[in-house]
Amino acid sequence: MWIQDELTCKPLDSYEEIISFIQNPPSWRTLCTDIKPHSQEMIKNMDINKNSGTSLLESPQSFCHFNPEAEDIQRHDKKNLPKTLVCHDMANGYHDDSYIDGTGQSDAYSFYNWAGIDVFCYFSHHLITIPPLGWINVGHAHGVQVIGTIITEWGAGAAFWDRALSSEREWRTLASALVAIAKTLKFDGWLLNVENKISRPAELVRFVRHLRALLRQELPAPLLLWYDSVTVDGHLQWQNGLNEKNKDFFEACDGIFTNYSWSEGDVRRSAAAAAAAGRLTDLYVGIDVWGRNFHGGGQFNTKQAVEVAHKHGCSLAIFAPAWTHEARGDSVIHGPALEPYDQFLVRDRALWGSLWPYLNTRLPIALPFQTAFCRGQGKKRRLYGEVIGPVAWYNLRHQQYQPNSALGPHGYALAPHKYTPKAELPAHAGTHRRSIEASVEVGSTKDDQEEKSQEDLKRLAYKDFVLKTPKTEADDESDTKEPAKDANLLKGSNGPAQESRSDSTGNEIPHSDKASEPVARDKWGRRRYSLAVVPRELECLEPFFEDSFMGGSCLKVNPRNSVSSPHRVARLFHCDFRSPRLVACVITKTMPGHGDQTLDVTLHVNDEGRRFTRVLVGHEVQEATDSEVSAPSYVFPLEGAAFRRVQAHVLLTEPAFYVPVRNDFGWKVRYYDVDIGSGRVTTVSCRARRPDGPVLLGYIGLCHYTDTP
Repeated sequence: MWIQDELTCKPLDSYEEIISFIQNPPSWRTLCTDIKPHSQEMIKNMDINKNSGTSLLESPQSFCHFNPEAEDIQRHDKKNLPKTLVCHDMANGYHDDSYIDGTGQSDAYSFYNWAGIDVFCYFSHHLITIPPLGWINVGHAHGVQVIGTIITEWGAGAAFWDRALSSEREWRTLASALVAIAKTLKFDGWLLNVENKISRPAELVRFVRHLRALLRQELPAPLLLWYDSVTVDGHLQWQNGLNEKNKDFFEACDGIFTNYSWSEGDVRRSAAAAAAAGRLTDLYVGIDVWGRNFHGGGQFNTKQAVEVAHKHGCSLAIFAPAWTHEARGDSVIHGPALEPYDQFLVRDRALWGSLWPYLNTRLPIALPFQTAFCRGQGKKRRLYGEVIGPVAWYNLRHQQYQPNSALGPHGYALAPHKYTPKAELPAHAGTHRRSIEASVEVGSTKDDQEEKSQEDLKRLAYKDFVLKTPKTEADDESDTKEPAKDANLLKGSNGPAQESRSDSTGNEIPHSDKASEPVARDKWGRRRYSLAVVPRELECLEPFFEDSFMGGSCLKVNPRNSVSSPHRVARLFHCDFRSPRLVACVITKTMPGHGDQTLDVTLHVNDEGRRFTRVLVGHEVQEATDSEVSAPSYVFPLEGAAFRRVQAHVLLTEPAFYVPVRNDFGWKVRYYDVDIGSGRVTTVSCRARRPDGPVLLGYIGLCHYTDTP
């Protein structure tokens, strides 16, 4: 019962517990926050790299760096765009994420790609799955709707609905209770999943219609989704799409979440039916990341199914992306040994990097805007750089706003073929990736760096974690080398790959008569991808858990060298901030061996088509060149009387925004007075002044500024 443990988020497992919740709601309800306003426009991620050609797993697109001179990305009305739902199912839910005050499990699962999704559904097999507090708050902070799950199964489920649908009074009471739960905890609605026979299906349709109407009366922006399970005849028959057997439920709610065993024909027919009703984007195609009886096999090939839904204009329902964390031990990662949490991080980047082109990016608009980039976990906890908690911790409700354009193919490589000795990296490794010289270890000498650089180049060419490139026909004619000895390297527990013309869902599988084909397949013949770690090839914006300004982590900015000059600029945020004048606060810290490194943060402004920048210079005006001082685009840190005026303004109007300037832990706090006139800030990016050597970014904040006497 809820009243037995007030500091834990729990599901409800019976009709009686539902009623008890209404009578005795949990005390933590007062900690729940409303959803934060975001722009009504979004960016199609396909538009960001629209000239990059076909998106392949072996050559993923980069979203973290860009050429600022070519930045002209169209914004779209989000009402016209497909949506993306993440259905979070992880070992039946309610683990470290269920504790209001968190746990000491700093490597527990967290989700941070919020900008690419619209709806977060917390899922379990309990009767009433209520999203834990941390998920409600962090989802809302990023402008994402958060919904719970109502699921009934087997005989117990049939008995529940026999009772609930026994009279109109009974199902109206249940609907009122479900709305009250959502309203009390400030989450946004429900996924309704009926996985059992229904004796009174017409009454169930009436219940769904009434629940939707009641949610719309009581919540500001509610969402009620139907899972493709029971039909209008009351039979448990998954349709794997939208058709006459589940259309009544689709019409009674805000959308349908299809079952996963669909074919492309199912998606095409479902899309046609939804489009005929003027509701194409209310069709959420089920995407099972685990790949069970599913198009393309999921896992690192989940992109194949996403492409199908995207081609037909449908929304996505991505089920169980925490596979990247939960199944770490089931997947071979080639390269240097990694700690379990580091395995998760590289797996998660690889998965979401492959999906990102097919998603849309949400734009923050609310001011003040501030983030220290903490992911809601860490080895220690800090405030203004000082350690206030010396032990590991995890608490999702303390996750801060995450970069919405930080994905890039750095530090890993995917391939649908086996890893063999003396092979080369895929072709994309040289064009998208950071050179070895730009990512040497912090604190080493120049001679050490050069020596390690040469060692790494040799390792990339000869070690057995490196990918084998696909053969061409010419290669087959001229290559007389015998095939790799370890033919089952990627087969896993399923044994040798079996040649097959189709998988279990009827999808065609390419056939090869070559006995030495290096493609790894599972027992159904579905292609499997392997993941390789590329040592010391660093992300442009790397989560850094060894230090932080606030919370448990910050960003380590790893600059590009001369390999590709446009990649020198790392994009932090797409945004839509409007204010004639801003106070900006940027907090950075140098790292050992790189004390002369500085970081400039650039605000890219659009004023009715006129584009300009405001560069928040990461060093003092005394260190600036004459050209920098005279350039109108350069804004230097405030000092003296100008700083005191801004300080007084912030303390009087936005006291929660203010950060003390003095810092005894190596962090440099800088404030700026930024004039953008009638324009709007559309992008925030950063650029390290020197080509080599990392720097820590601990905080960015923006707020309105009105300098009134």
